[in-house]
Amino acid sequence: MNLSEIPPLKKPPKALIKKIEALEAKHKGMIAAIDPDSGAYFLGKDTIDAVEKGRKKAPNAVFYCIRIGYPGVYKLRGGFHKL
Repeated sequence: MNLSEIPPLKKPPKALIKKIEALEAKHKGMIAAIDPDSGAYFLGKDTIDAVEKGRKKAPNAVFYCIRIGYPGVYKLRGGFHKL
């Protein structure tokens, strides 16, 4: 697949995201790869694991990922460094 062929990312319905976030007690910290078109989601220990599971069921899907129980999938840290 060429990068120019990748369709724009669709965000899943808020109700589906709330349903997945309700799994927090048992799956906090896991990644959910969501297929917005079908509403199917796949859990994994990281994005690669979750998306690979999703690819087995929906090989052409573009997945939307969330980390259960957190506001973002990744935390970026850094700063300015003097050269």
